[in-house]
Amino acid sequence: MKRAVIFSNGDLADVSQIKEMIKPSDFIIAANGGSKHCKTLGIVPDLVLGDLDSLSKKLKQEWERRNVAIISYPEDKDWTDTELALKYAIKEDFKEIVLAGFLGKRVDQVISNLLMMVGVVDKVDKLMIIEGQQRIYVVKDRLEIKGKKGDLVSLIPLLKDCQGVMTKGLKYQLQGSTLKFGKSRGVSNVMLGKKAEIGVKKGKLLVVYNRG
Repeated sequence: MKRAVIFSNGDLADVSQIKEMIKPSDFIIAANGGSKHCKTLGIVPDLVLGDLDSLSKKLKQEWERRNVAIISYPEDKDWTDTELALKYAIKEDFKEIVLAGFLGKRVDQVISNLLMMVGVVDKVDKLMIIEGQQRIYVVKDRLEIKGKKGDLVSLIPLLKDCQGVMTKGLKYQLQGSTLKFGKSRGVSNVMLGKKAEIGVKKGKLLVVYNRG
């Protein structure tokens, strides 16, 4: 499966987590200032795009020397650099997308980015955000998580109620249940072993897995 890894300009907690999961076959996209995360990790991106306001002249010159493709957009635009990166990945038919540096200190951007995932998940097979020890997924049908006993898993409905929610391998089991939007019922479930399964028949479910 073709996989794109997008580095955004948000905080990147515990860089070792993303470093260890990068595959040689991954297509690396740096959304503007996400270039600094690539530089920190010693990764040369395949593509840098955005309005480039957060890309230093020195780093831009380095990418050019390394024949990195660069797509520049005007500063006054209707999309964030991250959204432009997602649009590119979808257009190029990447079926799996991993996002790093996607969250940060600005609440407005965090909320916007998470809600953006609702539309993106319909166009790909797998969508994951890496944030330190956390893995964040938007699930439209089924997800399998591999971890260990005691790890926390939270299920949060996005935009509306999620119906037909099923869990297996979690302490508090759900069997065709409805999780209400704006309610906390699905928060802080616990893995009983090394694997957990989550399914939803209707709605989009934000699944936050905390690696212990």
